[in-house]
Amino acid sequence: MKKILFVCTGNTCRSPMAAALFNRLAAASGIGYEAASAGLAAAEGSPASVNAIEAMEGYPGADLSCHRSRRLTYTDIKEAHLILAMERLHRQYILSMYPEAYQKVFTLIEYVYGTDGDVTDPYGGNEAVYRHCAEMLAQAVEKLVEKLK
Repeated sequence: MKKILFVCTGNTCRSPMAAALFNRLAAASGIGYEAASAGLAAAEGSPASVNAIEAMEGYPGADLSCHRSRRLTYTDIKEAHLILAMERLHRQYILSMYPEAYQKVFTLIEYVYGTDGDVTDPYGGNEAVYRHCAEMLAQAVEKLVEKLK
């Protein structure tokens, strides 16, 4: 099974939402990939934000209630076949720390749509902000699964 790693800052909203959405669709399509998530500045063991958990309620099978944050490691970099950052800044940071990963690190927007762009951080926003982020991620992840087929 090939591994995709989604990366954000704190690993409590965007990257776990993307991983949950991806795993839901990948399992249904049988493409042979599974996803995990990590954060560049994650406080180990923090739960997903309440608003992220609630935003995922609209996507059966994408439950974040048991998610616990974790920090990006060298092992993650080595084991991942594809690393998708939520922001260009995340991508730049990963490449500054792990330049050998340059062939497999992209932003999600870059990889899926072929353009520069970031998935806006909903952290601190209200439920509507998180739902908007979840919708954006769901659309991008759907295109990602199609691309990987």
